[in-house]
This record gives sequence, structure tokens and C-alpha cells, in this order.
Amino acid sequence: MNTACIECLMIVGVICKEDNPEALALSERVVRWMRDNGQSCLMEEHIADFLRVEHTNNVWLNSDILVVLGGDGTILRAIRMSMPRKVPILGIHMGYLGFLTEVTEDEVIQALEALKTGRYVLDERTMLNVSLVRGDTVVASQNVLNDMVINKGALARIIDMEVWTNDTFITDYWADGLIVSTPTGSTAYNLAAGGPIVHPHVGAIILNPICPHVLSNRSIVLPDSQEVMIVVKSGKASDNIYLTLDGQRGHPLLAEDRIQVKRGSMKAVMVRFPQRNYFEILRSKLKWQER
Repeated sequence: MNTACIECLMIVGVICKEDNPEALALSERVVRWMRDNGQSCLMEEHIADFLRVEHTNNVWLNSDILVVLGGDGTILRAIRMSMPRKVPILGIHMGYLGFLTEVTEDEVIQALEALKTGRYVLDERTMLNVSLVRGDTVVASQNVLNDMVINKGALARIIDMEVWTNDTFITDYWADGLIVSTPTGSTAYNLAAGGPIVHPHVGAIILNPICPHVLSNRSIVLPDSQEVMIVVKSGKASDNIYLTLDGQRGHPLLAEDRIQVKRGSMKAVMVRFPQRNYFEILRSKLKWQER
């Protein structure tokens, strides 16, 4: 149990997807509750515009905790925008599946009350640092909470990728793509592509080829103390092969590009409530109990 309370955290930021009317309406309820309970809060500019209130402070730089209304994509955006401040995030589920958001819309006021009285825990999640290297130049670098994905555009071409860990060659993947996932991201694209579910507190990096053309190629789980190097062996500009980071940003890939993946120094911090454990969330989201 966290001994802190919402008043000690001082400033709460409210985040939601801009083009989601339901999320904007819920943000109004959250802001009203905050103000009725004497809590200082900030909000994204589009929320302030929706509520017709003045927007003067940067929610990403000045919030001590973020209440995020939406699906996993909105959570991932909030984590990326608030880096490297390691701001705790409470996710309110309004998306399709949402493994990062355990609180439902109906539970939002109950969750805010628990936050106010310190009845919550802070759950740190390991992130991966992904760097795209072309020649001697680092083209892009980002920490990801869920995954990095190599995949292709509309044309049905196989991607040839050489995969190493530290200085040890693993294999050549001939596949439609490759997912490199954190344990947190194991329930995202990795799960949809037939990969394993890995508990978020396990120190692991998951390699999962997408539709491999060698049927014996399967997912591999590595310790996150190792570094992974992926060399793209095929690809020219017209092939439309992309590296996507947490589903938020895409970078075109060329032959001989190298993608370096290692455990990141930054961690995401999620607000959790002790009455709901990880396996309860899995049972609920994946409907394991239904027959």
C-alpha cells in the first residue's frame, strides 16, 4: 500500500484522446471531481478547450501524476510524452481491450477516491531501449513499454532479418515481420501473433516472428540482461519495410540497417490497486472463465 496521498502529489494531470467524445465527457467528470475535492489539476489543451477553461501550464512538465482516459495507445502516448520524468500513470479503460488500463469507466470515481486516500500501489515496468543505426549514424532511438515491430507495407514480400544476441548468432528469420516485446507488451501484438504471455515482473525480452516462412521458427524468450541486434538483410525504399516503436512512431528501413535492443534505464510507473491482481486482469480481458 502506498503511504502517499493525492494531496501529497499536489498536481494531477488529465489526459485523453483528442477525437474521442466519450473520453472528453469523462474528462469533464474527472476534472469536476478534482475541483469539488479541492485538488489542483492540469489537463491537455484539447480538454481545456472542451471545458472552456484557461489552459496555462504544460501538463507533461508540471503534473505529479497522470490520469489517462482511453485505451493502451493513449497510455503509451502519455508515457512517451512524460519521459523521462517517470510520472505515475492511472489508466481508465475506454479502449477495445486494454491490458494497461485496469480501471473501467464505471469505477473512475472509486479509483480517484482510492488515489486520494493513498490506497494504491506503484508498479514499475521495464522498458526497452531501441536504436535504429544506419551506417555509423543513429537514425532514431526511443524507450518502448510494449514492443518494437518490423513489418512491411502493402506488398506481400518476405523480410530477411539476421538476429544476434550479444555476440552470438541466433538465426535468420524469413518472415512477414518480427516483434521484439517486453513482458508488459507480451499481451499486445505479441499475443495476437501467437507469442507467449510473460508476467510483467519477469526480466525478459521476447522475440516473435510474424508468419515465419520456416515453420520451425518459434518465439524465443531471452533474459533482458542480453542485448539483441537485428540486421535487415533485404529492403530498399520501394519495399516499404518499417520499424514501429510502441505503435506510436514509424521509421522506414533499408538493407543493412541495424536495430539494437536492450533493457532501458527508464521504467514506466503504473498506478495499481491491490484488490485486483495480474491474473484477474488476464481472466477478465481474455475471458478465460467463459465457456
